[in-house]
Formats: sequence, structure tokens, C-alpha cells
Amino acid sequence: MPVRGTARLRVESLSAGREVATITGVTLEVAQGEVVGLAGLEGAGQRVLLRALAGQIPTTAGRVTLDGRDVTADGYRARMAAGVHHLPADRIGEGLVPGLTITEHIALTAEQSGAAIDWAAAERDAAERIERFSVRGTPDSVPESLSGGNQQRLLLALMPPQPSLVLMEHPTRGLDVESAAWVWRQLLARREDGTAFVFASADLDELMTYCDRILVCFSGRIIGEVDAATTSVAELGLLIGGVTA
Repeated sequence: MPVRGTARLRVESLSAGREVATITGVTLEVAQGEVVGLAGLEGAGQRVLLRALAGQIPTTAGRVTLDGRDVTADGYRARMAAGVHHLPADRIGEGLVPGLTITEHIALTAEQSGAAIDWAAAERDAAERIERFSVRGTPDSVPESLSGGNQQRLLLALMPPQPSLVLMEHPTRGLDVESAAWVWRQLLARREDGTAFVFASADLDELMTYCDRILVCFSGRIIGEVDAATTSVAELGLLIGGVTA
């Protein structure tokens, strides 16, 4: 299936990972404003692929291009600077820092012109984002005191305003229906600015509802691609089980 519009992300014959957690020979493109989902059994390669795209695990072969620039050799910090943003599945363990207040999280993500942090400005920014993203907390709240839905809202509040590419692992896992729908409204609003999304989910309904295309991972490879608007749970189930014909 051809990519619609200008390709934001190009991946050519990518292999990455260590020992049993690997991906091999992955090739894909994602257009500006496109949402691409990754389906598969746990450990089929989705997590490794997302982390390889984020620059968090080593690439052993292949090429990754973002907006026409080769970022294959770049680590996570360099890819973040290029517009890549990663939302991990483990919100507390990897996405947020237990013990730090929301204000301190805001200060850590803010661009600072010097060594000193303007704490008054950080607290004002925290209060504004808490209101805008409907986080049930205060600038002094720590993430472990928040519910799962509010932790996810906080992660969204910490996102840069216009990322080029957002990589997500199970973005609504553990959330109620209302919170999950709210999260997706916030994410999809960024498509207007050309942000592209690649995300993994075990929820087939979520994949079929929010994706343009779904790629199916099996044993570290992409073995199939379907149009989210026309596929069925039965078709996806067969591909997830490794049945390609």
C-alpha cells in the first residue's frame, strides 16, 4: 500500500536489538499526519522496533531517515532534538520520575537559556498545563499520587508542542473508555501540523479505530500490512498468528 503524502519517516532493511529481542529487515514509511499501528503477540518485535526508531537500542543494519535526514547513528537525545518523541508503556518506570513534582518535571523538559531554573515560571507553566490537559493534581503533586489516566495526561502535557514523530507503546493501556478517547483526541489534533504516529497496541479495536494502516509483527519481522478501515478482527488475528496466505 503506497504511503500518502510526503514521507516523514523512512526505514530501510532495519535490524536492531540484542539476543532474542530483535527485529530483522524491517522496511516501512510513514507520511506526515499518518497514524500507523503495530499489531502482534507480545514479544513479536513491536517494542524493539519502537525503541530502535527512538534511538534507544542499537541498530545493527539498515537505515532510518527522518524528514530526509539520516538519523541512523543518532541516539535518543539527538533524535529528540530532531523531533522524535517516545511515550513508553511503563508510565512511572520510564516516562515519569517518582518523587519529582509536576513543576520539577516541567522544569526538566523546558529549554533553559542558562544554568539557573526559573522556578516561578516553571510553577506557572505547570499550573497552566494541569488545567489545559485536565490533570487532577497540583504543581506540587508527584506522579505516583496520580491515577493511570492522569499519569498519561501528564505525559501528554510534557510533550513538545510540535513533534515530527511520536512513538507510543500501548498508549491507553489500563485507561477507562472516556480517558482513552480523551488521549486520542489530544494526539490526533497534532496531525493538523503534520505529526506522524507509530504505536503498538494489543487492543485490535484501538488499532482499527485510530490507524490509517496496521503493520503486523511476527518473530521480529513485519509480515503483513492492512488498511485499518477495511480489515477485520479475523484477518488481523490470522496475521498475528503468522498466517499470511
